[in-house]
Amino acid sequence: MQADQDNQGRATLNTAIIAGTVAVLLMIVGTAWFGLYQTRQLKALADDQEFYRDLVECRAALVSIESHLADPELSATENSELQSRLVLERARFAENGRRVSIRKGGQISAWLSGKGAFSSNISRASLGLILIELDALIESTARSISIGGESIEVSLHYYLVFIALLMSMIVLAGGHLLVSNYRHSLLPMNMLARRLTQLNRDLPESVHDTAEAATTILCDPSSPSPEIRYITESVAGLCRDIEEKNKKLDELYIRDEKTSLYNYRHFKEHLIIDVERSRRFGDSISLAMIDIDYFKRYNDTYGHIEGDRVLARIAAIIREECRVTDIPSRFGGEEFAILFPKTGREKSIEIAERLRQIISAEPFDHEHGMPGGQLTVSIGLATWPDDAADWYSLINNADHALYQAKESGRNRVIAFAIDRMQEEPA
Repeated sequence: MQADQDNQGRATLNTAIIAGTVAVLLMIVGTAWFGLYQTRQLKALADDQEFYRDLVECRAALVSIESHLADPELSATENSELQSRLVLERARFAENGRRVSIRKGGQISAWLSGKGAFSSNISRASLGLILIELDALIESTARSISIGGESIEVSLHYYLVFIALLMSMIVLAGGHLLVSNYRHSLLPMNMLARRLTQLNRDLPESVHDTAEAATTILCDPSSPSPEIRYITESVAGLCRDIEEKNKKLDELYIRDEKTSLYNYRHFKEHLIIDVERSRRFGDSISLAMIDIDYFKRYNDTYGHIEGDRVLARIAAIIREECRVTDIPSRFGGEEFAILFPKTGREKSIEIAERLRQIISAEPFDHEHGMPGGQLTVSIGLATWPDDAADWYSLINNADHALYQAKESGRNRVIAFAIDRMQEEPA
């Protein structure tokens, strides 16, 4: 039964595809044919319009000549000039004598060929006959132009109907494809999704708990059908993979690549949260800004690879000396920052001084080439709420203290003081 349904579905799908393909091909071929047909029609119409203009111009010239021939005082010289003008008009209009619409054996045809009464001087009566036939020719040409325009319009309407039918055919074929796809693909998937939703309606939203719940279902001997067990097992494995990758992504997002300390983004988030928490509970919070002394000179002299080793080693010392609650980070370049939650000025000075001494005593490669023969750090401290009103000013004031440590000779710890800041401009 299922095989018959599948075969029927494939046949329906193939029919819709073939019908759509045929409709598209017909549209392409029909459009190409219509383009050629319209081009020929438009060219014929343009030729008729040009012929009509020539007829009108020729008639105007002949009427002018006839009016002069009717003058009773016309001299022989003037008559000769008028006959010359007729010859010129005939020569100018002779090319149109080849058109089928000019009746063979008629007055115009005889005039253009210069036969019979038109072989020599043309009388006014003969010219009148030419004008009569010329008027009839102008009228028939005007009708031909009108019929040609209507023919083009009708053919355009037929083409639009043809295209509309083909578009309807394509739309029907596409709709049939959608319905067939829904019946044979989306509908079964929707039914399966409903079964999974019913099965997992009590599962929590977290990936970890979803994986645990899926594992519990797999261990249950009364679990659903093998298909659902297979899907549940796949979901559990997928959840575990997602959880593991999320942990790695979280680490990449918050860690500095060279030092493995927290990056500035994560440090700033912690700083803002901890300042607000301290404001709420009335705790102190301190910030240490650390800068490696003469690090640019070290980098320029011994290269960036050696500089990166120094950064990594100092970062390791900072990480080892920090408490569990502290937030060490790489602030940027050769600068580090440490956030000391629930820590006042005196305690932060004590921690910073110990850290400075350990780094100063650490044997670094090539440090003998540095001023004083050591690679050292300068540290600036600021404490909230004594030295700052918010997280932004806490960073600024710690940075000012670091600047004072640099200006005072480097390799020292200086805590921010308002009176020192007031003296600084002088």
